Amino acid sequence: MNIFEQFGEALTIAVEKPALVSGLGKRRRVVSFATLDERVDTVVSNFTKNGLRPGDKILVAVPLSIETYVVMLATLKAGMVVMFVDPGQPVSQIARILRKHPPAALVGTKSMHWLRYLLPELRKIPRRFVVGKKANGAITICSDEYRGRAQPVIARSSADSAMLTFTSGTGGSPKAVVRTHGFLREQLAMLSRVAPAQNGDIDLVAMPMFVLFNLANAITSVIPAADMKRPGRADPRVILQQLLSEKATRTVASPALLDRLANYCLNGGETITDLRVISTGGGPVGPTLMRRLAAVAPNATVKAVYGSTEAEPIAVIHNEQVSLHDEAQMREGNGLLAGRPVRGCAVRILQAGSEQALGPFSDEAFANYCLPTGSIGEIVVSGSHVLTSYEDPVATRKNKIRVQGTVWHRTGDAGYFDDSGRLWLVGRCAAALHDRHGTVYTFQVEYAVSAVRGVRRAALIARNNERVLVLETSGKEFRTELVRTARCIADNAIDRIITVRRIPVDSRHDAKIDYPALERLLDGKFARIGQFMAEVVSICIHHCRDLFARVQARTSAATRR
Repeated sequence: MNIFEQFGEALTIAVEKPALVSGLGKRRRVVSFATLDERVDTVVSNFTKNGLRPGDKILVAVPLSIETYVVMLATLKAGMVVMFVDPGQPVSQIARILRKHPPAALVGTKSMHWLRYLLPELRKIPRRFVVGKKANGAITICSDEYRGRAQPVIARSSADSAMLTFTSGTGGSPKAVVRTHGFLREQLAMLSRVAPAQNGDIDLVAMPMFVLFNLANAITSVIPAADMKRPGRADPRVILQQLLSEKATRTVASPALLDRLANYCLNGGETITDLRVISTGGGPVGPTLMRRLAAVAPNATVKAVYGSTEAEPIAVIHNEQVSLHDEAQMREGNGLLAGRPVRGCAVRILQAGSEQALGPFSDEAFANYCLPTGSIGEIVVSGSHVLTSYEDPVATRKNKIRVQGTVWHRTGDAGYFDDSGRLWLVGRCAAALHDRHGTVYTFQVEYAVSAVRGVRRAALIARNNERVLVLETSGKEFRTELVRTARCIADNAIDRIITVRRIPVDSRHDAKIDYPALERLLDGKFARIGQFMAEVVSICIHHCRDLFARVQARTSAATRR
């Protein structure tokens, strides 16, 4: 069953209700469900008349906008596969992805089409469509010549591919993740348990999966008027203005964006009274942020959602469920409280430390491998919304565990269950420090120190057989006093404390610490100009190789003549 049928019901029922809203003031745009339906049919017609067929991969390289979701829905309706590549990844990594997973078509902005001249892999994509301003060699995606009658929904089985994305790579190289039509249906059902909708809800949402959830449930989605490639740098004034002017009742955004919004509102004495629910995830969410968001939106429940690309959601906790005792536990180095597993998601703790493939297990052997309450180990999950494989069989073997007829996903996160059945996170298994002092996990120190005034972010790493605590500070506090306080709190035998202006974070949510990049920063190899030049050199090498190959081919052809 094509997942589009779930959206199609909302498109025909809601009709004149706003589906997507973007921009502010004169740039504000509103698309109703009826108009969205028409535009989707136009794009489907465009695709099919230009030779695309069910199963083809469509690379969508458009900043989050109304057009992004028009193209996504059209691709699904036509039985094709939506393909996303994180633009924050290095050019060389993007080139490798395109070589390994060549798309049949590219849908991008004019600036994206300019990159074709620099990246051979983009030039090799056979069909090209442009959103917005015209581009040479590209067909306008919503051209009037393709407008007309309604297009049929192409039949797909639950096992057919619907979406191809790639993991953020925080646990190593990005892995290709295929979401089938059946999987998307299960994932949307799970999201309804985390963020149940009410009639009349208006949701300012910065995460595509939640926009799809809204479209399937006839909820109006407001797209943030900001560059979501770096949510931690979004203008909080614009986000606040959107929330107030659209009378948003819900918002879903990364902790980095919401942290900026909370800072701005608290400093300016602003409150947002219409908000009923604030949901955040994609990176660690501490109690301080939840408390500040609750102060900004006094009528809202603040939810921190824990999950991953392969399993979303896993656990959730509300701000009212975090007690003073829980906060004290976090400050004392017990990690970060993630809450109770979502209904339908099974969670276990396995013995940590094994980077080798595990299993297959019998039920009894797996039960013996699991750790009891209070013991720290690797978090593994299973459920109908958990991906059971990657495109790469090696990655599947390493990250999936077969137990009788059930597949368990290894998250790579370390954690434990408390006596109340709540899940606590202590960091990435691979980031744990094992040395002469014993074993310490990053969150045990980082979240204890994050309560210190003036500390924006903290990271624990090992360097030259030392435990080094790196602090990102606001720059307004006395450094000596701040370091002294941090050292008192971080009692895990810290050898050295370093302060920096900015700790590198992941490119997707601007929230998870990029430990390898941090080590390069401390080595003096992460200067911005150096990274930029490396990217330029990489592009030039790709361009020259392609040019040389074409010249060689022409020379050979001329010689044969």
